[in-house]
Amino acid sequence: MEKVLTIKDLNKNYGKIHAVKNLNLEIDKGCVFGILGPNGSGKTTTLGIILSVINAKSGSFSWFEEPNSKENRKRIGAILEQPIFYPYLSAVKNLKIVANIKEVSDSDIERVLKIVELYDRRDSKFKTYSYGMKQRLAIASALLGNPEVLIFDEPTNGLDPKGIAEIRELIIKIAKEGITIILASHLLDEVQKTCTHVAVLKSGEKLFSGKVSDVLNVSDSLEIASNNLELLSLALNEYKNVLDLKKEHNQLIIKLKEGTSAFNVNSYLVGKGIVVTHLAEKKKSLENQFLELLKERDD
Repeated sequence: MEKVLTIKDLNKNYGKIHAVKNLNLEIDKGCVFGILGPNGSGKTTTLGIILSVINAKSGSFSWFEEPNSKENRKRIGAILEQPIFYPYLSAVKNLKIVANIKEVSDSDIERVLKIVELYDRRDSKFKTYSYGMKQRLAIASALLGNPEVLIFDEPTNGLDPKGIAEIRELIIKIAKEGITIILASHLLDEVQKTCTHVAVLKSGEKLFSGKVSDVLNVSDSLEIASNNLELLSLALNEYKNVLDLKKEHNQLIIKLKEGTSAFNVNSYLVGKGIVVTHLAEKKKSLENQFLELLKERDD
């Protein structure tokens, strides 16, 4: 798999604050990569460094498996701040200015406005746009020149639920065209619904990096029930691989030692002469995984 971005031992300090600490990341072509973390975790600083807006203290990064250069940065579109356009100019006129700055043809404007579903409002002044429409116009400007990578910093900040859903759907739509997306967010739901991969940062440090699907497929616990819940509870309390057990409605929720499967539990109970009427894995949510990672680092 071609590496779009490689970050090695990246560090950045602001006085005594170590904003980015020995960060290592690899991002493959075609993925939607979420950089997830609370405010102050180093997300925006990292994006600023890889876009050459901020200078790192040490470490390196490369785009498209080549040394960082002005030429390969032309293959990248980015939105780091609030969308800023001329309020009294139309979408088309604003994008013509952006195209001129980017040194790309303004013949691309029609295409990008259709992608973000603003073509019907192309002649409306920017000041008449809702905040969600302004954000979509910013995405259109980033798409000018047909970049291979798009970078977003908190793309749904300040939007209402409808606007959030629209931006998420747009990001997924763009990703399906083969564009690699790097998205920084503090919103778990946003990353879970839009990203294929995620890195969790806290205080500048990477706590976890991997596929979102791998995180969601981690079994956190088992739901289990039988016709005799009291007998089932006694048996499970005697099972050495059960770490925790609690009753919830008409079933038990058990946490297991790592490496113990639902099959192991069922086999143990069959050996005890107990037939279960319900046995299901409870998948760990990205939120639970995220909170556990933060708690582990605090401990």
